[in-house]
Amino acid sequence: MRYQLQILLSVLLCMVGKVDASSLYDYGLSLKSHSVPGIERTTLYLDDNQPFSIKNDFIISFQMYVRANEHDFGTILHLHTNTNQFIRFSFVAGEERHFPALVLNEGIININSPIEREKWLDVSLHLRLKDNVIEIDYDNKKISAMAPLQGVKSVTALFGQMKEYLSDVAPIDLRNVTITQDGKQIREWKLWKHNDTVCYDEIEGAVARAIHPVWLIDNHIEWKLVHQAKIPGKLDVAFNAREALFYLVRSQSIDVLDENGTLQKEIAIRGGYPAVEFPNHLLYDTLSNKLVSYYPKKGITSRFSFDTERWSNEIRNTEEASNYNHARTFNPADSSFYFFGGYGFYQYRNDLYRMKYSTNQIEQVEYERPLYPRYSAAMAIVGDELYIFGGRGNKYGKQELSSHYYWGLCAINLKNKQSRIVWQKNQPQEEGTIMASTMYFEPSDSSFYAVSTNKGGVLWKISMKDSVYSEVSKPIYNESTYQDSDFSLYTSPSHGKLFLVLDKILSNHTHELAIYSINMPLVNEVDIRQSTAGESINNRWYLYTIGILLLLVLAGFVLYRFKYNGKNKKAPATKKGTEKTVATTGKVQSQSDVPESKTIPKKEWMQESETIFTETVNYYDRSRASISLLGCFNVRDKDGNDITSNFTPRLKHLLILLILYTEKNAQGILASKTTEILWPEKEETAARNNRNVNLRKLRVLLESIGDMEVMIENNFLRIKWGTGVFCDYHTLITCTKQFEQEKSEELLNRILEILLYGPLLPNTILDWLDDFKDDYSSYSIDLLKNLLDIEISRNHQDMIIRLADIMFLHDPLNEEALAAKCSVLVTQGKKGIARNLYDRFCKEYHDSMGETYKVPFADL
Repeated sequence: MRYQLQILLSVLLCMVGKVDASSLYDYGLSLKSHSVPGIERTTLYLDDNQPFSIKNDFIISFQMYVRANEHDFGTILHLHTNTNQFIRFSFVAGEERHFPALVLNEGIININSPIEREKWLDVSLHLRLKDNVIEIDYDNKKISAMAPLQGVKSVTALFGQMKEYLSDVAPIDLRNVTITQDGKQIREWKLWKHNDTVCYDEIEGAVARAIHPVWLIDNHIEWKLVHQAKIPGKLDVAFNAREALFYLVRSQSIDVLDENGTLQKEIAIRGGYPAVEFPNHLLYDTLSNKLVSYYPKKGITSRFSFDTERWSNEIRNTEEASNYNHARTFNPADSSFYFFGGYGFYQYRNDLYRMKYSTNQIEQVEYERPLYPRYSAAMAIVGDELYIFGGRGNKYGKQELSSHYYWGLCAINLKNKQSRIVWQKNQPQEEGTIMASTMYFEPSDSSFYAVSTNKGGVLWKISMKDSVYSEVSKPIYNESTYQDSDFSLYTSPSHGKLFLVLDKILSNHTHELAIYSINMPLVNEVDIRQSTAGESINNRWYLYTIGILLLLVLAGFVLYRFKYNGKNKKAPATKKGTEKTVATTGKVQSQSDVPESKTIPKKEWMQESETIFTETVNYYDRSRASISLLGCFNVRDKDGNDITSNFTPRLKHLLILLILYTEKNAQGILASKTTEILWPEKEETAARNNRNVNLRKLRVLLESIGDMEVMIENNFLRIKWGTGVFCDYHTLITCTKQFEQEKSEELLNRILEILLYGPLLPNTILDWLDDFKDDYSSYSIDLLKNLLDIEISRNHQDMIIRLADIMFLHDPLNEEALAAKCSVLVTQGKKGIARNLYDRFCKEYHDSMGETYKVPFADL
C-alpha cells in the first residue's frame, strides 16, 4: 500500500507541472551573435524591461548552451540597478584563451574554468545586498566578489544585445530562466511555449520579450535554411544519412557540407567519370561509403572512392538522362536501391529499376498492371511493398498530350510484382503539386512524410490507410522561376532531422541550391503557442485543482483499502511456492510457441473469489543485462551500458531471428533457413561464411549481456537463456503460457507490465517479421479485451483504466478502450477529462480514417 501511495503521489507531482512535453523537444531561445550584423542580434527583456524590487536577495538562474563554430566571446546577461551599476556575465578574452567572467562596472573577475561547448550548463547570479556580495555559480564552480550594493532597491535584467553597449553577444542558447526574490521564486520562463516575440512565465504570466528571436522549438515546425548558393556548370547532390553530410559534386571537385551547411572538406576529383553528367542521378551508399552515380536506361553505374578520389568509370558518358525527376528509395531488406518513373525525351516514364548493392548492377523490374507514367512522385518501401504518391504525367506517357497531377497512393508488391491503387482522391488540377523524390515512413502513426513543392516547399503527412493528408510544417515560400529542378527529401535518424534539397536549374544552367532542415519529432504549432498572458497561470491552477481532487479521491481510496484488508486478513493464502519462483525469474526450462490469435472464453478468467487489481508493482528491470524487443530494439550489457549501437543491422536481424524462432519452436531455426532469410542474394558458400562470421560476433556481444548463448544442435540454431538476463518478449511468452495453466494475480500484473512496453519492434521493417508482429498484436488485443470485459463486470475502475491505456498503446483507435475509460471517468465525475479524451480520439480517428467518428460522446 505504501508503494502504491508513492506511485500515485508521483503522478500527482507530474500533473502539477514538474514534468511536461518540453522534455521531448529541443527548446530555448537562441541568441543571434557574430553571424549577423549588430542591429540584428537578439535581446531578451525580462518582465518587459520593468525593474524587480529587492529587499535583501536577488537570484537569477538559467541554463545556457554554447554553440560550436562561433567565437566564444561576448556578453550574456546584463543587470542594471537603480543606483546605475551594471553587473554583467560575459565571455571575455584572455592571453591564451577566453574565460567566463563577472563584469562589475569597470572591473572583470575571471572564472578559472574552460568554456564548454555543446552542453547545457547551469548558471546563477546571487546579489546579497546586506553583505555587499555578488556570487556566481557557473556549472558548479563558484566565485564571489565584493560590490557596493547599499542603496540598491531594484534591478532590471536582460540577456543578449544591450543598447548603447558595444560588446558582442555571446553565441549561446538560453532556457529555464528563474527569478528568486528575497527567498521566494517569483518567475519561471521556460522559453518553450511562446507567442512570436513574447514568452510568459509559468507563475504569474509575466512577459519576457525578445527582439530578433530564434526559438529552438520552432525548428520542429519550420524549415531552417542551412545552406544557399548559386553554382554555375554541372552539379549533383548526394546525402550521407549516417553522418548527415552533403556532397556537392561538380565536374572537377566535391564539396562536403555538414548538417549546418558548414564546409568540411573540398575534394579534387583525380580521374574517371560519373555514369551520367546530369542531376538527380547520384546517391551515397552507406554500406560501401562511396558515392554512386547511376544511369538506369543503360544499366551503368560509377562509384567514387574517397581513398583514390576517382570515379570507377574511365569512359565518359555524354548522353542526356531519360528519367529526370524519378522517385527513389532504399530497401534494407535486400540492400537495393529502387528507381521509378521520371521524364526524358518528351516522354513520361513508369519503369521500375533496382540497383543491388552487392553487384552494382541495375536491372529493370517487370510488374503487372503498370502504373500510369509520371515524374516527380515520392516513394518509400514498407515491408514487401513499394509505395508511390503523387506525380505528374498521363496515361500514355506522351508530352504532346495533356498531363495532369495524380492525387493518390499506389503500391507495387516486390514479391509477387503486382501493383494496386491504395487510395485515390479527386482534387482540382489547379491545386496540383509535384513532390520531392523520397518519402519517410513513420510506423507509429502509419503515415508517410513527403515534401510538396506547393508554397515553395511544405511537409505533408500522408495516411497509409485512407485519402487523408495534411500540412505538418510551415511553408518555405522558396518560389522562383526555373527551367529544371531536383527536389530531394532525406532523413537522418541518428541526427533526428529531415533535410530538403531544392536544386533549381535556371535557363543559363546556373544552379540555385538551397538546403533546409527540420527537427524530429514534429510538433503542432498550436501546442507551442501561448495565446494569452494568463494561459500558464490558468493551466497551473487547473492542475492544482485536479491535484486536490485526486488527493481527496486518494484519501477515500486508502480508507477503503484499509477497511477491505482488515476484513480479509483471515483469508488463507492460495499461491503456491513454485508459482512464486517461476514468476519472479520469468524463466522456465521448456520453450513455448508464440500464442496464436484467439479469443479466450471469459469463464476461464473468472474466479470464485473476487480479486482486487490495485497494487501496481514493477517486476522487471530493463536498465541492465536486458534485450528489449517491445516498444523498440534496445540492448544493455550487465553493467547497464547501452550497447544497441554495437549491433550492425545484420547482427540485429540475426539476434531477433534467433529469439523469435526459439520462442516459436523449442529446437529453434534451421541454420540453412537462417541463411536463406538473412543472405538471400549470396551463393551458398559465401552465405554460410557470412553466417558463421556474424554468429561469432553475436556470441561476443551476448557474453557482455550475461548468461545466455547461441546453441547449435542437429543443425538448428537457438538461444539458450540462463539466469539474470531479461528479454521482454521471452518473458512474456513464458508468463502467458504459465497463466493459461494456472491463474495468478502476480502473473497477470507481470503480463500487463510487459504489454505496457508497447508493440513488437514497431520501427523494424522486415518481410519475415510481419507474421510475428501480427500474432503478437492480435494476441495482445484479444487478451486485453477479455480482461477488460471481466473488470467491467466487476466494476474495478482502476484496473479498467489501466487496461484501456495499454489497449490504446497497441491500438490507438480501439473503440472498446475508449468507451470503457470514458465511462469510468464520467462515473468518477471527471467529465471534462473524459470529453478531452474523446475529442483527441475523434481527431486521431479522422486523421487516420478520413471520416468522422460516428459514435457520439453521450452514447459511450
